[in-house]
Amino acid sequence: MNKRPLEILIFGTGAVGSTLGWRLAQNPYTRLSVVCRSNYDAVKRHGIQLRTSLWGNGQFRPHRVLTSTLQVHDVPFDYVVCTNKVTSLESDSFIHAIAPAVSRGTTLVSAQNGIGVETPLRQAFRANTILSAVCYISCLQPSPGLVQQVSSIRPHALHIGTFDERHSSDRELDHARLERFVALDPKFKLVSDVQAERWTKQVFNGSWNPATAISGLDTHGLLAAAGPQLGVVEALAREIFTVAVRIGVALPRDLPQRTVQFARDNPPIAPSMLQDARVQRQMEVESLCGNIVRLADAVGVPVPTVKATYRTLLGMNRRFQALEQPVRMGDFLAQRPAVSHRLTPPLLDRIPAVSLAG
Repeated sequence: MNKRPLEILIFGTGAVGSTLGWRLAQNPYTRLSVVCRSNYDAVKRHGIQLRTSLWGNGQFRPHRVLTSTLQVHDVPFDYVVCTNKVTSLESDSFIHAIAPAVSRGTTLVSAQNGIGVETPLRQAFRANTILSAVCYISCLQPSPGLVQQVSSIRPHALHIGTFDERHSSDRELDHARLERFVALDPKFKLVSDVQAERWTKQVFNGSWNPATAISGLDTHGLLAAAGPQLGVVEALAREIFTVAVRIGVALPRDLPQRTVQFARDNPPIAPSMLQDARVQRQMEVESLCGNIVRLADAVGVPVPTVKATYRTLLGMNRRFQALEQPVRMGDFLAQRPAVSHRLTPPLLDRIPAVSLAG
């Protein structure tokens, strides 16, 4: 008797989604579907080509290449892996987009950047298992359907755990589904405290991502600039760390300092927010900054540097969104000068670097 393959859907087939999809598709007991946007034509015609430092090179064709989950509303997916970027406060559109693929037996895997990204999934799908996956690989998609995994900051690509503790019977089921997913690739690692993992990464992501995007410099460029620009990175790391500790997350006391030292000890990194800013594409402002601001306000932690960068990044996103709109004749005749996404060092210097020592 043939065993039914595991039906897995990747929602958000960008660089990270493509890489994870490739790894999941290597298992003979899985059947992979992908939801694509701008790279749909390339993936549909030619599949996905990968060059990776962690697994080597490869190419694969997903079993199904989709533009919408409505096309597979009748498929009983075992796992829906969310690798889409959280660029907006409006989670309803994302939930509606994945809902047709979610049934009672579907496990949802949030492999998205930032803090609080699992919450909309839990609010919408209260009976489903939800796994949280922290990604430790850096990936690029230089052209549609061509993906490069250029570096990894941990031996394992994903650290994965259950999002929340449910009733005992549900907990056993959640853990069984977690173990089954982790077993699909040797570079996946099961962790007991995934929220500590997520916050550890957030201290790095939430400081280097905004600062590099605003300045237009990669990590080594900011380190070389030093002065007020590096001070912004340090202040962001301290403020995010303080929020995490206030809500009870166990983190090493020297994590903010280690965040800066890690960038010094490694090759230059162009974080995802900088990559998006360079091509004037919507950035993950809400998951990396907005959720920190709202949580800090809720628990009474002052985060002036995070708030200032959040406002700046929202303004950049608005400009990028305007550039995506069709040009009207009246706007063309007005001949408004183009505005670069890159802010000059004096503008970055205006973001306060507030010490939280003591």
